[in-house]
Amino acid sequence: MKQSILILFAIIITMTGAVAQDIITTKTGEDILAKIVEVGHTEIKYKKFDNPEGPQFTILKSDVLMIRYENGTKDIKDILPRNQKTTR
Repeated sequence: MKQSILILFAIIITMTGAVAQDIITTKTGEDILAKIVEVGHTEIKYKKFDNPEGPQFTILKSDVLMIRYENGTKDIKDILPRNQKTTR
């Protein structure tokens, strides 16, 4: 009986930790927990993860360093413009 309760408790803890969200990392280092609504040519539209029924926010793609999606994939943005070359 004790073992069944412990297993049930472990399953509940695992399920609550399995909730995933998208993470937007800005160039300033801020992480925004979000649900991405749309990725456009110049903007990213999202809702805050803790308020999915709330307002929709917009951030410029130029202000974003990386997006980590809930499925584990990453979308890393170019730090330098494409026409600018680095010197070595």
